[in-house]
Amino acid sequence: MKQTVKIPELLSPAGSPVKLRFALNYGADAVYAAGKHFGMRAAANNFTDQEFAEAVRYAHAKGKKVYAAVNIMPHDDEYVHLEKYLESLGRANVDALICADLGTISLAREMLPDIPIHVSTQASVTNARAAEAYLRLGCRRVILARELTLSEIKELRRRCSRELELEVFVHGSMCVAYSGRCLLSNYLTGRDANRGECAQPCRWNYRVRYLEFEEQKRPGMFIPAEENEFGTFVLSSRDLCMIRHIPELCEAGIDSLKIEGRMKSEYYAAVTANAYRIALDSYAASPENYVFDERLWGEVESVSHREYSTGFFFGPPQEDANVCSTLDYIRDKAYLAVAQSRDIAPPEKLQHEAATKGLTLYRFVQSNKFKLGDTVSILTPGKTGRAFVAELLYDAEGNPIDSTPHPLMEFWLGVPFEVKEGDILRG
Repeated sequence: MKQTVKIPELLSPAGSPVKLRFALNYGADAVYAAGKHFGMRAAANNFTDQEFAEAVRYAHAKGKKVYAAVNIMPHDDEYVHLEKYLESLGRANVDALICADLGTISLAREMLPDIPIHVSTQASVTNARAAEAYLRLGCRRVILARELTLSEIKELRRRCSRELELEVFVHGSMCVAYSGRCLLSNYLTGRDANRGECAQPCRWNYRVRYLEFEEQKRPGMFIPAEENEFGTFVLSSRDLCMIRHIPELCEAGIDSLKIEGRMKSEYYAAVTANAYRIALDSYAASPENYVFDERLWGEVESVSHREYSTGFFFGPPQEDANVCSTLDYIRDKAYLAVAQSRDIAPPEKLQHEAATKGLTLYRFVQSNKFKLGDTVSILTPGKTGRAFVAELLYDAEGNPIDSTPHPLMEFWLGVPFEVKEGDILRG
């Protein structure tokens, strides 16, 4: 008898309208985004009121959802502006509001009673009593603190009403503080981390005078602080990645799997959504026969990231919690271009030349330079990358070129298989 399991929603970051489209087209069931104010990523491009409304229409046309992050900790003098912002989100018809502050939750319930409230991870919900308290306040979902283990999440799910949805972060940057409650940025730069302005001092390079820390009341317990040529990194946590553990996440009764990264690129949004979508669909098709596809590990390795870990899911991280070598991001592949509509056809002469080599010409818009002879690959929604050698390359007017040096230039590339609009070229 075939095993039936509930497959969680896949929720991706959308730091801009472009990133929203990539995330949804590459497999996300929903995205979370913020306006120009009141979100925890003030440095992201974010959305104007009009862009929010357009994003919701775009998502709903695909049967997908948009959640609005309103998760800073506002001060009293900001509530007049917050009311106006909530009114605009109501007009945009967003599918949920992500809130951390009790005052914001109360105001949202009064003003927009028909829009579900999702309690932000900033609220640090770690137990069933707290989760149920938010349910009684009218909240639909709780985004659990990142500091819970998988066994604790299972127990919390068992204790909570099924009316309350549970969401967890499964991929992306981890904060060294408790679910983002950090004052380092305030202390060192005057920028408030709980108001979307974190300067990320946990990622800075520090120098120390001694090789180990010893706390006064814990003699004999030494914390290594070794330096290399870049400095020391006692505060910089590894990135979270749970793609190898889809069965455990599904069996825990989680309702939504969240990918962090509104500050990351559209390439990151697409690749992470695609990899987790493939893994979830593969598990859903045959839970009892599911085997992790190692190519998906290559996919998540291809985006900009720090060293990966499983965070707190299997117990408190110890020695592997920090990046020990460098603060530089790891990235196996470069985002080169995105395929355009086939409404414009290449000159017939070029089409014929490509056909003699078993290729078809497709039009792209450049993001990074590559050259003839490079091994590149195409990423299509629902598939892992397919590699080939770039051997036929023309500019937009049909002139032969040997590289793509100019930002956002349009070009024609010969590809040995079908390419669709929105497919990603990478190297």
